[in-house]
Amino acid sequence: MTIFAKTKGIKGKMKKFKLPKGFFANGIHCGVKRKRKDLVLLYSEKACKIAAIFTKNVVKAAPVILAIKQLKKNKPIRGVVINSGNANCMTGKRGMEDAKKMTVEMAKILRVHKDEILVSSTGIIGEFMDMRPITKGMKEIVKGLSADGTQDAAEGIMTTDRFPKISERTFTIGGKKIKMVGIAKGAGMIKPDMATMLCYILTDANISKKALKVALSESAEKSFNSVSVDGDMSTNDTVQLLANGLAGNVMIKEKGKDFENFKKNLNSISDELAKMIVLDGEGANKFVEVKVKKAKTKADAKKIAEAVASSLLVKCAVLGGDPNWGRVASSAGASGVNFNPDKIEIILDGVVYFKNGKTLPHENRKRSSVFKGKDVKIEVSLNAGKAEASFFSCDISKKYITLNSYYTT
Repeated sequence: MTIFAKTKGIKGKMKKFKLPKGFFANGIHCGVKRKRKDLVLLYSEKACKIAAIFTKNVVKAAPVILAIKQLKKNKPIRGVVINSGNANCMTGKRGMEDAKKMTVEMAKILRVHKDEILVSSTGIIGEFMDMRPITKGMKEIVKGLSADGTQDAAEGIMTTDRFPKISERTFTIGGKKIKMVGIAKGAGMIKPDMATMLCYILTDANISKKALKVALSESAEKSFNSVSVDGDMSTNDTVQLLANGLAGNVMIKEKGKDFENFKKNLNSISDELAKMIVLDGEGANKFVEVKVKKAKTKADAKKIAEAVASSLLVKCAVLGGDPNWGRVASSAGASGVNFNPDKIEIILDGVVYFKNGKTLPHENRKRSSVFKGKDVKIEVSLNAGKAEASFFSCDISKKYITLNSYYTT
C-alpha cells in the first residue's frame, strides 16, 4: 500500500490509540488560538528516562533553550506541556520567563518538581505569549488526562497541519509486552536538522538512558532528518522519546537482540510519522521519494538525495507531471558531491531517462506518464560505489504560496 493511501485514511475520525502503561494525555482549547485545540499535556505516573533532539538553528525558541538546560541536569521527567499558536521565539527575557512559568505552574498542579516538566511551543514567531488562557487551562487539562487521550494530544499540537499524526507499535521483549506510541506535528518550514516539527514518542519499555539516546539518534537520522517540504529550518524543532519502564522487561542495553528489536519498532514509528509530515506538506498533492544508489559513501548519497528532494524546480516538475530529468541532474551536481555526470543514471517512476551519458530517445516527454500518481519516485544511480540513501519530499503548489503569504495576518 502506498504511503499516500495509507496516510489518507488517518484524516477525520480516528481509532482510539491507547497509550503505553502509566502514560496519560489530553489536549484542549484554552484560547491561544480562536477555535482549535491549543494546549496539550503528556504525563507519566512514574518518572521517565528521556532522550531528546532539538533544532540546530542558531535562533532557538525559549522553550527549546529551557529544555536543553533542564535536560543537562540529568533529572527524570514526568510530563511535557505544549502550546500551539505561538512559538514563543525571539521574545527575549519575557519569553524565557513565560516558558519557565509554564513549567512551574504545571508542576504545582501535578505536585512534581518544576524540572520534571518540559515545555514546548509552536506557532507564530516574534509575538509575546498570552499566559492567561494557558495558566487557566492547566487545571482543566489535568482533570481530563486519559490513557485514551492520544488523539486529543495529537490535535492540540497542530498548526497548519491538515490531520493529526499518530503511530503505534506493540512488540515483545523477554516475554513482556512493550507499547510505543508517537505523535507529531509539521506541515511547513520542514528541513533538516530538523523539520519544523514537534514529535513525542512514549514507551513503557525498561531501557537504559544510553540505549535510549543511541536509538533516537539513529532513528532521527533516517527519518526526521531525511525529509524536506520547503527547505526552511525552524526555531522550535523538538523530538522527545520518554520511557517509564512500567512494562517490567529486563533492562534493554545499547547492544543485543532486545535493543535491535526496540530500535526496529522505534524506526518504524519515526519513519511513519516523518512520511506523514511530508504528505501533509502545506499545499502538497504528491509524496516524493528520492533515492540515490551506487554512491561512494552513504553521506554522499544522502547529500545528493537531499539536494534533489529540496529543489523547488524539481518540486514544480513533480506538480506538473513534467519529466524534466535535467533538473534532477542539476540539483545533484549542485549538492557539493563530486561524481562523473556521464556515468549516472536517472530514473523517474521506473522509467530510465538518462544512461551512459545519453538521453534515451524513445522516452517522449510530451507523452510521458511519470509524476501522474500521488506517490512519486526519483532515482539517481551514480555507479561509483555501493552506498545508498533516501530522502522524502513533496511537490509544491500555489496553495503553499497562498498559505504562507498571510500566515501572521
